[in-house]
Amino acid sequence: MTVFFTIIHLVLCVFLILAVLLQAGKGGGLSASVGGGLSSSSVLGGRAATTFLTKATTFVAGAFLVSCLLLAAVYDSGSDAPTSASQRLLEEGGVAPVTAPLPFETGAAVEGESSAGEAASALPQ
Repeated sequence: MTVFFTIIHLVLCVFLILAVLLQAGKGGGLSASVGGGLSSSSVLGGRAATTFLTKATTFVAGAFLVSCLLLAAVYDSGSDAPTSASQRLLEEGGVAPVTAPLPFETGAAVEGESSAGEAASALPQ
């Protein structure tokens, strides 16, 4: 079922890319609306006619959004698996967890260093 939804999602993605790239530019964007007066492409100007391509883009974008949410729900519902690579390795038994105590936890000095008592006795009095 997940493969089917993924294929539908990819097809919608391709259609959305094509629908956006096939649309004609609206003419200048922000620079035309600020300096160009009240033409049909300005913010306060008249509204352009809605074409089939504009409606198709809106529909495909909505379907793409729904397929994103659907895929997120499908993938999230079967998530009993570990979420990180280290958790997966620990559960598969590939790597043993570190159980040896660290030197500072046991009070033992690290090799080449003296303990706190030896360092205190070496200070001049």
